[in-house]
Amino acid sequence: MLPLLFLAHAAGPVVEAERAFASAAQTRGQWTAFRAFAAPDAVMMLDGPQPAAPFLKDRKDPPMAVMWWPAHVVTACDGSLAFSTGPWRRKGGTAMGRYFTIWRHDAAGWRWIYDGGTQDETGMAAGDVPAQPEHRTCRKPPALPEEGPPVAGGHSRDGSLVWRIDKSAKGYRLRVLFSTGGTWTTEGDVEVG
Repeated sequence: MLPLLFLAHAAGPVVEAERAFASAAQTRGQWTAFRAFAAPDAVMMLDGPQPAAPFLKDRKDPPMAVMWWPAHVVTACDGSLAFSTGPWRRKGGTAMGRYFTIWRHDAAGWRWIYDGGTQDETGMAAGDVPAQPEHRTCRKPPALPEEGPPVAGGHSRDGSLVWRIDKSAKGYRLRVLFSTGGTWTTEGDVEVG
């Protein structure tokens, strides 16, 4: 297999999609934006990972949408899947935490296929400074460790970005792994419910 070139700017379109999603929540309404940017098979963390469409279908927008911004984005070597995370907060700062979104690219463009988050009252750094991977050469990733099937999850077409949600002692655990062909790096490992 020939190496794939992973360009440093590859995260750019995902950052743009995340920013457009967050902006639409402020201008068009929170749940309106979630519906507009969701893939048909999207899942949300609602007492475990659940299909998003039934939850979002008739949901009225709150008077004030949650605000969020990307702080770390990783895109699969083939550009088919991405992981975005960063802080979120309610206006007035009464609630805050970190969001976790998995994006998939297809003929419709970038659409989210998983959205969830955590609440953290201690606060998080403000700012919109996406960390983008350095220029890398990607090769076929190594085999993943043997594990049972996840509750939810998937991978990029080339297998370089993998996400999975497993049942945990505290609820659910989201893990996101990335490989350029050497070892797997953990891009996200968090209790999400």
